[in-house]
Amino acid sequence: MSSVPDPAAADSARLSHAAVRIDLDALRANARYLAARASPARLMAVVKADAYGHGASVVARALEAAGTADAFAVATLAEALALRGDGIRGRVLVFAPPEADWLGAYAAHGLDAAVSTDRALDAVLAHRAAGGPRIDVHVKADTGMHRLGFPPADVPRVVAHLRRADVPVMGVWTHLATSSDAFAREQSAALAALAAEVPAVPRHIANSGALLSGDGRLAGRDDSEWGPEWGPVPGETWVRAGLALYGVDPRGDGDGDGDDAAPFDPALRPVLTLGARVVQVRTIAAGETVSYGRTWTAPRPTRIATVALGYADGLPRALSNRGAMAVRGRRYPVAGVVCMDLTMLDLGPPGGPGDAVAPGDIAEAIGGAGPSAWEIARLCGTIPYEILARIGARVPRVAVG
Repeated sequence: MSSVPDPAAADSARLSHAAVRIDLDALRANARYLAARASPARLMAVVKADAYGHGASVVARALEAAGTADAFAVATLAEALALRGDGIRGRVLVFAPPEADWLGAYAAHGLDAAVSTDRALDAVLAHRAAGGPRIDVHVKADTGMHRLGFPPADVPRVVAHLRRADVPVMGVWTHLATSSDAFAREQSAALAALAAEVPAVPRHIANSGALLSGDGRLAGRDDSEWGPEWGPVPGETWVRAGLALYGVDPRGDGDGDGDDAAPFDPALRPVLTLGARVVQVRTIAAGETVSYGRTWTAPRPTRIATVALGYADGLPRALSNRGAMAVRGRRYPVAGVVCMDLTMLDLGPPGGPGDAVAPGDIAEAIGGAGPSAWEIARLCGTIPYEILARIGARVPRVAVG
């Protein structure tokens, strides 16, 4: 029995051959585990990019109802407004620096702004000077990522300007370039040093990798291993957990191939399975070719299954002639080029196990008995973040559990 429900069983998916199954029990279990590791810091669930392909509102509602996350982070204002529109009440931090004409929406919907550029700072100050409602902000320090943020030496000045304008500063934060190494500790020390300069302002730095590494100095835990460079965090702090929430260890999957930076954390449970119906099965003769460009030739009479899933749904085209999907618990290789809407599988010769595959069966492309996000990422020369985030919006998300 496939772990992906028949898409027709859910109203939201009744008109699609493909579906993403979201295991809410696994999501909640991951969140509880990560929250316990982060304590006494609190969990800020990163749900940008549609919760890394999992469905931002589905994820946020489940975590808010379970009480495991009371704060969420998104990349854009549009993502934040979608959460509010779907009834999410918790704190929502928008990572993108705001434009001046966006701030009315921030105020109206109770969103937190990331002040990470001079332009954003000027916009927030002008908004207040014009009598605009107060907006909670988080000031970003650039401790080495060199992407967005103020040099640490400038952060006290920025905070002072905001406080004089009666703008609540809810956090000073930074973004780790690495998860747990000497450079990450340099970044954490740079942020920690700001505690004396901007007292009574919470700080947040740790991501999934830092949290799973077990380094309390990065995760914000109050344990005896903290060195003098990192002391107790005043007030409320967060750990910004993203990929690990979804059951994927950013450090690797621990498959023993030597590519992993650290062992996979077995406590994490994958949340997502991407599957689609087999819409046709046929037998082709030896020497016949499959898909665009005729890049795959049948070495013998071969059963070919056509699956209603393609690169427009987020299945990487780089899996052409390299990837695999699972049907009825058995994996079959991709035959030929992945098309925009369809992909073909080599079921083997007639009379083999592939004879059990029939139209209407579900092929698992990510998760379940199919390849993991890490397996696909390695085949494509990328990372699981990209594999999950590229799952198309036209594929319905079906929550179970």
